[in-house]
Formats: sequence, structure tokens, C-alpha cells
Amino acid sequence: MKSNRSYIVSSLAAQMIMIPVILTPLFIAMLSIAGQFPGLAQLGKSTFRLIAILAAFFGPFVVGGTVGYVFSKRSKEKPESPKVRYLTPLFPILYALIFAVLAVTLSKGNYNSQWWGIYAFKNPFFIIFDFIIAFMGLHFVMPVAELSGYLGFVGGLLLNERATKASIKNEMGKKLKIILAGVSILVVIFLGASNREIIGNGFLELRYGEVTVGNDLTEFDLIKIAPFKENNGLARLDGEASLQFEELEEMPRLDGATAAYPVYGAFVESVYKGLGEYYEANKDSHEKDVYMAFVESKQYPFNIVQCSKTNGAYERLINGQTDIIFVAEPSKAQVEMSKEKGDEFVLTPIGYEAFVFFTNIKNPVENLSIQEIQDIYAGKITNWRDVGGANKKILPYQRPENSGSQTVMENKVMKDRTMLEPTKETYAGGMGEIISQVSNYKNAKNAIGYSFMYYSSSMIKNNQIKYISVNGVKPTPETVRNKEYPFTVPVYAVTLKSNTNENVSKFLEWVLSDEGQNLIEKTGYVSAR
Repeated sequence: MKSNRSYIVSSLAAQMIMIPVILTPLFIAMLSIAGQFPGLAQLGKSTFRLIAILAAFFGPFVVGGTVGYVFSKRSKEKPESPKVRYLTPLFPILYALIFAVLAVTLSKGNYNSQWWGIYAFKNPFFIIFDFIIAFMGLHFVMPVAELSGYLGFVGGLLLNERATKASIKNEMGKKLKIILAGVSILVVIFLGASNREIIGNGFLELRYGEVTVGNDLTEFDLIKIAPFKENNGLARLDGEASLQFEELEEMPRLDGATAAYPVYGAFVESVYKGLGEYYEANKDSHEKDVYMAFVESKQYPFNIVQCSKTNGAYERLINGQTDIIFVAEPSKAQVEMSKEKGDEFVLTPIGYEAFVFFTNIKNPVENLSIQEIQDIYAGKITNWRDVGGANKKILPYQRPENSGSQTVMENKVMKDRTMLEPTKETYAGGMGEIISQVSNYKNAKNAIGYSFMYYSSSMIKNNQIKYISVNGVKPTPETVRNKEYPFTVPVYAVTLKSNTNENVSKFLEWVLSDEGQNLIEKTGYVSAR
């Protein structure tokens, strides 16, 4: 009995103490060596994460295997009880696995969740290792390293028993070894499943180049490119604009879609001279809403320019909270809203853009006819093989009602045909989200989505999607300029008919002038001329 107790204690100590004690300094040494290779810094984010996952599995597995082999070799009195010998090393695996499953489930994929803090503290000897990992932003490595270390211990233990022919060969021993092997396989499956997106994106990046999978641009992203901000990257004229608003009260209030923000941001920076001077004078103030200026600020005059996205911009225009919005055409519901207010929209085309359809880069389909696109989104075509692709179900992603891209989809593409109701799986709330979903490795051969070419190519850079030709014509600036691409659509400056502010008219005239059109071209759209 005493020897059994001693074996259990020493076995658990070897797994839960010796493995992290050896692994942590080795890991720190490895980081130091890795820092000597500048090429590692050039890796894409997804490739780096994939390497981290693989290193976190194989490195601790080797360390654990070595500890297990040495422990088994030096154990002078091995228990004859199969339960003691083969269930003891199972305890740390199940212990760590339960915490890992809880952390993954309850954190809902958020590695900044408190549940990962609890996971880190469950074994004090892994705390330093886990803190280093968390500081590097590689929280997902924590359960991989620990569990693979424990699995390695089991492998080393069994390897030594096999080499020395000291394995328990009775029926109970065989059954317990099978259980041990089964649990180990389940752990590997869990680790692969919980990190499948990281692994998938890593291999995609290795195959196709650096992944730039994007989600929706937020107000924080737009703040960086807001007018008058340093290094905002907005298009600029070679000289001073012929129109200058020097008084804040003269300036038309602007709003619009995210995709149009770089355009009207460039207009503002060129024409709103007084606003630029005000910003420079107050940009270091802690009392004013400077940080959110020209994006979401509610404080005058930083709220003269905002970005409320298409639906919000139309609502603010209808309610008289802004003068000009830069957007795609209005939906039927938005037109009705303006009529209910006793007003109507005035649409001024200021440039042109391609409304594009895209699939994952791995989808073999290169071209669709207008009829095929309509049939896909009407639910008549449901399998890619019907349009020359693989035998895969089509996942047709959609945007919300009254968003710019959904309105264009309904008005210009589907016309009188009724679209499928989106499912929970095929609904994408934002323009960046629809791109991210189609580019996702798990949707590689199934998904199709739509957006505007400028947004999807210049604002959200994503090399995991490809544009589909429509009726044999690829969307390019040239096919948009000559209107050869079937879904060439205008970018509008929209005002209300009731707005007779002469400065609004002056501003729109300038936008349509050579100077305004020059900024549209420099931004990346096709001018209206």
C-alpha cells in the first residue's frame, strides 16, 4: 500500500510539477533564440499562430515524454495494480481537460475572459508559463502546451515499459491502456477542434499568402483616417481648393456610408478650412471630444462631419440632422420615410463603383450569369455543381434590410424577384462580416457574398476572396469606367428637396468640378465624368 501511495505521489509530481518546471525555462530560452531570427517577424499573423500551436503541442510532448520515460525507468517499485499504474497518469489529463473545456465553452472564444485566468491558476507550477503566453497574446496555447505535456508523459511511460518489457499484460492492464489511449485521442481531437480556425487560417496563409481577413471597420478604424488627423492617408489636391469654407456656420453637415468616408473625408480636408484650423487649435484639449472628432462626436463643431453608416445616415438626413449624405441609392422603405415627412430625396451621382460578388479563393467557379445569381439568391439554384462548381451546397450570404449593399442587391440585381430569407448562418450584419464569413476556411467551397469593390479591396483587404465575373466581365476600374460591368452603380450625394441652403449647392457643384472629381479618382472610385 505504501509503495502504491509513493508511486501515485511521485507520478503526479512528475507530471504536474516537473513538466512545467522544465518546460518554462526551455520556453524562455526558445523565445530568446527565436528573437535572433528577423525572418520570424515577417510571418503573417495566422502563420505565426499556426507555428505557435504546433510548437506548443510537439515541444511539451517531447518534454513530457522525456519526463515520463525517465520516471518509469527510475521507478524501482512499480505497482502491480493496473489501476494504480495506468489510472494515475490519467488524472492530470482529465483535470486539465475539464478546466480547458469549461474555459473554451464559458468564454465563448474570448481569450480575455476571466475563465482563462481561472484556468491559468489551476496548476500553480504552470502560472509563469501561462502568463508569458498570455502576455504574447497567445492564450490559446495554454491548454495545448499543458495537455500535450501530460500526453507525452503517458507516451514516455508506456514506451519505457515496452522497451523493458515491464508492462502489465493481464486483461485489466490491457483494458486500462486502451482507455488511456482513447482519452489521449479525445484530447488531441479537442485541441484540434477548439483551435480549428487558427489552424485552418494558418494553412490558408501558407498556401495563398498573408491572410488579411477583415471584420467590419469600426469607429476606431475610421478615427485613424478622419480629416485633419495625422497620417490619415486621405487623397489630396496638388494645391488649394477653389472653394473654401472658413466659418463653421457655413459648412454643410455631412454623413454617409463607411465605404464613402474616405471620399467625403478628403472633400472636408480640402474645403473646410475653418474646421481644420479649429481642430488644430483644440486637438490637445482634454475637455473636448477630440478623439471621436468627425466620426462619432456629438460635440459641435466636431459633429459637423460624421459616419453613421448607410441606414443611420438616411435616418439623420430625413430628420434634418445633416445636410448631405454620401451613400448608395435609398431603399423603398427609406423613400417612404422621406415622403411621410413631406419631403423627397435629391440624388446627385458623384462617382461610380462596382457592386461585386465574391467567393472564397478555393471555390473553382469563376463566372456567373445575372440569371444564375438571381436564381442562387431566389433559392432556385442551391448547389455549386449547377453552375460549374463542386458538388457543394451554396451558402448565399446577405446583409440587413436598408443597408446600402442590400438595397442595391434588391433594386439592381434581383429587381422583381423575391430573395431568400437569410438564415442565422447566412446573415451578415456588417459589410466586413460578410467578407469575413465568405473568406472563412470552413466556408471555403460553399459561400458567396456581395459588397462594393472599393470597400472590399481598399478598406477591408482580404486575400481569401475572389471576385466573380458577371456575364463574363470582371469588375475592374476599366469595366466600371466604360460601364461594361453589369452592376456598375453610382455613388450618390443625397440631399433633401426642402434644403435650400446655398452652401449645400456650392459644395455639390465643387464636388462635381474637376477638383472634386480628381479627389474621387485619387481615392479609388471612378469619377462621374
